[in-house]
Amino acid sequence: MPTYSVNAVNVASFPLGETDKVVTVFSAEKGLIKCVAKGARKPGSKIGGRAELLNVNKLLLASGRTFEIISQAETLETFSQLRGDLERLAYSLYYAELTSIFGQGLAEESSAYFDFLVMSLRYQCLSQSDPAYLCLMFELSLLDILGYKPELTVCVNCRSVLNDHVLAGFHFDLGGMVCERCHLEGKRVKVGMRVAEDEGIYETPGVDKLDKHVTPLVWKRLVLASAGSDVPDASQESDPVKRATRAAHRVIEGYIEHRAGRRIKSLQLLENAQSV
Repeated sequence: MPTYSVNAVNVASFPLGETDKVVTVFSAEKGLIKCVAKGARKPGSKIGGRAELLNVNKLLLASGRTFEIISQAETLETFSQLRGDLERLAYSLYYAELTSIFGQGLAEESSAYFDFLVMSLRYQCLSQSDPAYLCLMFELSLLDILGYKPELTVCVNCRSVLNDHVLAGFHFDLGGMVCERCHLEGKRVKVGMRVAEDEGIYETPGVDKLDKHVTPLVWKRLVLASAGSDVPDASQESDPVKRATRAAHRVIEGYIEHRAGRRIKSLQLLENAQSV
């Protein structure tokens, strides 16, 4: 069988047979790849440790019919410090799940995204910054790469510039923030326009439904994270700012689930970690 080498991060896995494991990796060379780690579930197996989620490996893969087969694996990075911090570990597993869900759309940027993912995992592992803010930056960067970056500085409906006094909330379908005027106008006028089609006349509703109401402080955290502003030390941030950051993350995680059309499983682990 022909073989080839890749540098890759383990982003998902499931058992195969009695002793094997199928590992989904995101590689710098080919994007998402599903491969079999033979004997990974045997006690004491060397490949078992290398097949753990979030590990970065240099893999020698053999082409197979359904899955590639791992012939050799050399560990490059393990982010071992994450295992001692449940919240940062949960955020990192969330990065991995998002990569496994949206990875097919990242094939053309596989090398750049691989570097970005590894860098983001390092930040969660080694930084003293608020893990929720780091995650918010990751989410918004991923959405930008995928072409789903939300509109945050102007109303996504009327294009007016937003400020503390006019913002209303976040609209998942429209993909961004909506001003109070459009929100209230949508409530008063249920029909924004009529569109004629072959089958008849159809009504298009106005902007009356907001998926998430957003406060000025939460909105500012979204804008700062989207701009990639410097991340302050978590110990220097006040509790209201930290709460606003987590609220901003909940807005974006809802938008991501809307785009994915599914529940992100790792978010339950994150909720459990934050409640401890």
